[in-house]
Amino acid sequence: MTDDMHPEVAAVLRQARRLQSLMDEQLDKMATESFTATDENDTVEVTLNGHQWLKDVYIQDGLLRLGAEEVEQRVNEALHKASAEASASIDADRERIDAVVAEITAEISDDERE
Repeated sequence: MTDDMHPEVAAVLRQARRLQSLMDEQLDKMATESFTATDENDTVEVTLNGHQWLKDVYIQDGLLRLGAEEVEQRVNEALHKASAEASASIDADRERIDAVVAEITAEISDDERE
């Protein structure tokens, strides 16, 4: 930053960079994170990415002989578990981001009062 920059502008720019860094970290996490879960019998395994898109499905050899309804139930069970894990992670991320945004807002408000 230059010496002639107003201190309040410099403070806001620091906070903006902090927020940008936080958002970049979150986007990177969503691009690289995955959530894998199985049915209770470990015959079906599904993997969701950080956006909760289905990335992989494993169905144990011979399972299809049990019929489409049974396989559907097991796939849905595994999907539900993986989705619940992903949702819990997203909720934790939101809480963390909200806390940082609140902190940034408070710091900017404190700077304005000075």
